[in-house]
Amino acid sequence: MGSSHRNGLLLGLAALGLATVVEAQGFLVTGRALHVSGGDSTALRGEWVVLHRVGPEGGAPVDSQRTTRTGHYTLSAPVLDPQATYLVSVRYAGINYFGEAFRPSGAALDSMPTMLVYDTSSTSPPIELLERHVILRAAAEAGGRRGIELLVIANRGDQTRIAPDTSRPVWQLRLPPNAASLEFGAGELSDQAITQRGDTLGVLAALPPGERQFMVGYLVPPAVRELAIPVDQVTGRLSVLVEDADAEVDGPGVTFRDWEELEGIRFRRFGADSVAPGTPVTVRFAAPRGVGFDPLWILVPLVSLALVGGLGWWWRRHRSRPPAAPAGDDPQRLAAEIAALDRQFAGRESDDYRRRRAELKARLAAALARQGGSR
Repeated sequence: MGSSHRNGLLLGLAALGLATVVEAQGFLVTGRALHVSGGDSTALRGEWVVLHRVGPEGGAPVDSQRTTRTGHYTLSAPVLDPQATYLVSVRYAGINYFGEAFRPSGAALDSMPTMLVYDTSSTSPPIELLERHVILRAAAEAGGRRGIELLVIANRGDQTRIAPDTSRPVWQLRLPPNAASLEFGAGELSDQAITQRGDTLGVLAALPPGERQFMVGYLVPPAVRELAIPVDQVTGRLSVLVEDADAEVDGPGVTFRDWEELEGIRFRRFGADSVAPGTPVTVRFAAPRGVGFDPLWILVPLVSLALVGGLGWWWRRHRSRPPAAPAGDDPQRLAAEIAALDRQFAGRESDDYRRRRAELKARLAAALARQGGSR
């Protein structure tokens, strides 16, 4: 039996409450995909949607289907793997958009949140640096010190930013000129999508509207007594956490904020908000305890450091978010409301319909402008 016929049969049985018996070892996933452009949304028609399984042994596609003329899809898994998580992706204009990972409820039907896709641009909107958190360990006995930066960037427009070529990243940032042995990972961007050219890192990954966070690790050589943190763009929130009790952090507007503890290690946190490009920020260290540099430090991968997990947890606990939008102003919900309104009044538009649609479009545009990390 073909996938579409089988799915139709199961949906019909689901309506009668019988699908759980027929599909006892599997499950169905339904959802909808919308194309957002200019504050408006329309059904995404005829694009491939794929159900993925991600388990201990790796990931693999389970089922695929093109969206219908209304943007809907139904995907099935013949067997439910209790050790795996699942996610749905849709491909549009050469970009794969992924929904949140989920574990099936065990019911006959799992309904996914509406997925949004966007047009692409290599020039706009600009990518913003919302947060930059720099954590600096005390010098090791051999003299070197470890640095980790957690970066939060945002696309606040309604187009997916793409790189025109590998020499022109979607976004880039200067790192301390003394940083050595850079490592990328432990975040929402693949390390293969991040490049390094001198003291500048670049992001080549496509960036849909919303926020992304990722980490970069590096080593500060033992001879460095003064570490400059370049500020090459507007930075919404800058934090510098230093383990050294006698280290000094200087810069216009940079003040001591608090003591923080990460994985049992105490740091002093200095910070500033709305930092302008060109602002000089400098960390000064006391004389190192050792005289040499231990090359084994460069063999410690970023992802193996327990401190990385601690930093991520600290960020989620302490980060300041913009005021929450009203419950009805979720972009996905608003887009779905516009689509439902169009279906309800198809072929018989009225003044009330046009006023209601204009209101929803304005609210969707505003919600997208302040949209946070949802993809």
